[in-house]
Amino acid sequence: MNKQRVISGSGSRGTLAMNIQLARTVFGLTQDELAQRCGLKRSYIGALERSEINLGLDNVDRIAAGLGIEPHVLLLNPDLAQPILRATRRPQT
Repeated sequence: MNKQRVISGSGSRGTLAMNIQLARTVFGLTQDELAQRCGLKRSYIGALERSEINLGLDNVDRIAAGLGIEPHVLLLNPDLAQPILRATRRPQT
């Protein structure tokens, strides 16, 4: 069964939260693996995915780099981001 998480935030924060989680799962990464790639804490990634905290632009860049995608993809409507993410190769370790 496919679990879909409900994002409590709306606007840009909710979009970022959804796309970070979407990208991470499309690429088969755990929160811990993504955090390590970005030099961030797992709890910070989790809070972002739950839309509990704001995300600065420097960390948008770090997360995008950790995912191997361009930062603007994280701000796209999730319906537009999903095919881009699925067409992107998994980031190298």
